[in-house]
Amino acid sequence: MHFLNVRLENFRNLPFAELNLNASRSFLLGANGQGKSNLLEALGLVTACRSFRTQQMSALCRHATDGYALVYNLHHESLGETVLEMRYDRLQGHQIILDGERISRLGDFIGRFPVVPLSSGDLMLLRGAPSDRRRFLDLTLSAIDSSYYDALRHYHRGVTGRNRLLKSGGSTAELAAFEAELAPYALEIISKRQKGVVRLQKILKDVYMNMAEADEGAQVQYKPNVNCDTADSMRTAFEQSRNRDQVIGSTQRGPQRDDLVFTLHSNGAKEYASDGQQRGFCIALRIAQARIFEQSSGISPVLLADDVLGELDGQRKAGFWRSSPKEWQIIASGTELPVASEAWAVWDVLDGAFRLR
Repeated sequence: MHFLNVRLENFRNLPFAELNLNASRSFLLGANGQGKSNLLEALGLVTACRSFRTQQMSALCRHATDGYALVYNLHHESLGETVLEMRYDRLQGHQIILDGERISRLGDFIGRFPVVPLSSGDLMLLRGAPSDRRRFLDLTLSAIDSSYYDALRHYHRGVTGRNRLLKSGGSTAELAAFEAELAPYALEIISKRQKGVVRLQKILKDVYMNMAEADEGAQVQYKPNVNCDTADSMRTAFEQSRNRDQVIGSTQRGPQRDDLVFTLHSNGAKEYASDGQQRGFCIALRIAQARIFEQSSGISPVLLADDVLGELDGQRKAGFWRSSPKEWQIIASGTELPVASEAWAVWDVLDGAFRLR
């Protein structure tokens, strides 16, 4: 997949911008705060209608406006040249329009246009809360498996309902009914996460070793909150936790409490890895995610490198290029031109305006 053109209106600090992005390598050059990351953020929305910088989608509207409009022209392996529109209105919410046809169900859209962002915020995958790691895993699996997305959606809806009952003093029978409905979805999520992490681990090990030019034992392990292999055992786990949950007012057991553990040479990457190793690990995670997207869909992903290539040492920077196939489109940003800048289409960015050199 390649972006050919993008047009933005009232997105972040960009009143209007239009860029021809048909080059395989495009670089956005400018000082901080000029709009480089905003453009990459707009491009990143096409995978799951989700920002890699914020969970508050209303924050993407330009100040004093009620919405934004994004129009993408893309070349797609399955669809050919196609036009994707994404619009947001504070009152009507999101609209996704593909070649003139509105997409009403997000599950039918996620993963069709694989884009993988790399940013300094990815360090939160190592340093942040379990929710950051679950979000990474959930997006990866939802993009390649619509049944996983459906199970996740039903499960979270059920947990919300159970929490409401816990806080309002719901009866034992009411809670038992919710738990019986939740259990199969929880089991499906756990099973697919286990298999997904095994697949991610295999790819991550190869990517990281290629980047570091050494086997530093990069590993990702799934740490489920509950070890259950049947719906009945999952339902029993909810039941056994019921009294504690009623005191706290929320569901304390289940896949919404799962975590991932990242290690190098069997030591925690968060606690023991150097800054360079941590940055390299996060980039390897993203490239592994991109490879999973490509293997599952047959669609070449687009990499968005938001001011991260300049933070890598020479060895890992060379490893990044070795790990990124030439057919992948890369759109990057930075405050200085990259090495071998003649290979890039360079856009100067100043105060929300983009000019191609």
